[in-house]
Amino acid sequence: MRYAKIGILDSGVGGLTVARAIGDAMPSAHLIYFGDTARMPYGDRPPDQIVRFVREIIAFLLDRGVDAIAVACNTSSALALPAMQGDFDVPIRGMIECGAVSAVEASRTGRIGVIATANTVRSGAYGKAITSLRPGAHVVQQACPLLVPMIERGEVSGERIRRILRDYIQPLLAADVDSVVYGCTHYPFLDAELRPMAGPSVALVDPAIRVAYAVKSAVLARDPSLSGDPGAQPTPPRFITSGDPEVFARLVHLLLGRRPSEVEGITMGAKGLISRNA
Repeated sequence: MRYAKIGILDSGVGGLTVARAIGDAMPSAHLIYFGDTARMPYGDRPPDQIVRFVREIIAFLLDRGVDAIAVACNTSSALALPAMQGDFDVPIRGMIECGAVSAVEASRTGRIGVIATANTVRSGAYGKAITSLRPGAHVVQQACPLLVPMIERGEVSGERIRRILRDYIQPLLAADVDSVVYGCTHYPFLDAELRPMAGPSVALVDPAIRVAYAVKSAVLARDPSLSGDPGAQPTPPRFITSGDPEVFARLVHLLLGRRPSEVEGITMGAKGLISRNA
């Protein structure tokens, strides 16, 4: 029996939230996670640069034989995916559409908040996706440029991050939103700090589960034999990073509670991404 092989890419460790969801939805699948930590954050980079980075990583994952790819980065989903639709021969699923559907389902009033990187906010992708599903929805977006670097340093709790989160969430609460989309895959790691600030009347929406099932559906539509064993225990992902493998391993341990047995290091060469383990 051949099991599905799923590639997952992000600028750093945020996409681990999506990898966890895919592992739960497809426990037999073999996951390959690429964290581009040498070039993160993507949130303020020029769009053409992000497109180039994502193309490089997708090509690298395709060389590893993946059956589908999850772009587990909202900035890349907003800026890179529209530029490369139909360019690759495997299903590629991003965050924006899934986040928009989940937000609309969660909202009673149509007043929806989005917290995201500056690039995702500037793209307007969430506003367009939400209002296409729910015309007349009022979408309030808040750029949160300080959060990704803090999470990438392992800072996911404490008074300093609570103070920053209060500054970011307050304009959304003042706008009377009843749901807030985590418009960056890093942000669910701050859920324990943010949830008490949002209060019980505001739904915090993580698109990861819907993305996981979108990937699963796309894979099985192409090849039903890749359904695997639904009773299997999830296989730990294979981790690859363009940054420091030891730092990456420590962050995975901190955020997921288990240390990976190996993290493969990648060098950016003139002809693409090259494994340091080769």
